[in-house]
Amino acid sequence: MNLIPWKKKTRNTNGGDASLATIQDFPSVLRRMRNEFDELYSQFSKNWPALESPAGIESFGNGWNWGITMTDEENQVSIRAEAPGFEPDDFDIRVSGDRLVIRAAHKKTSKSKGYDYQEQSECFESMTLPPGVDPTKVEAKYKNGVLTLQLPKTKEGKGQRISVKGV
Repeated sequence: MNLIPWKKKTRNTNGGDASLATIQDFPSVLRRMRNEFDELYSQFSKNWPALESPAGIESFGNGWNWGITMTDEENQVSIRAEAPGFEPDDFDIRVSGDRLVIRAAHKKTSKSKGYDYQEQSECFESMTLPPGVDPTKVEAKYKNGVLTLQLPKTKEGKGQRISVKGV
């Protein structure tokens, strides 16, 4: 693993050695260094799950990946989250200020050969919402393992269309 690519030694016009990469190669050298550091970090963090998190999503806890997609539309913000194995009553969804918090918990109990078994699944996700969302009119639906949320925008959140005039 080389962080700085060396070139063959050539004679400089000043009589010195030109052994480092030239200034034209600088962007590719930086790109290569970044890729090598990313690879090194990935190798280091693969045994430390707390260090890895999906890009753009603040994830804490058990490492569940909701597969969340957020779409900012003209009249609303739509959120789609994959959450298989839950029922609609298992969700606790809250909007507090500019934060959306999604929690899901499911308990399953069974008896076998005189023993009681209890299985519990819990998930938590928190994200920042764009400004101008009306928290009093949020609609949530759950079907076939997919949670969808529609968060309507306020008048200020919708913005104002600006017409462009030709000159």
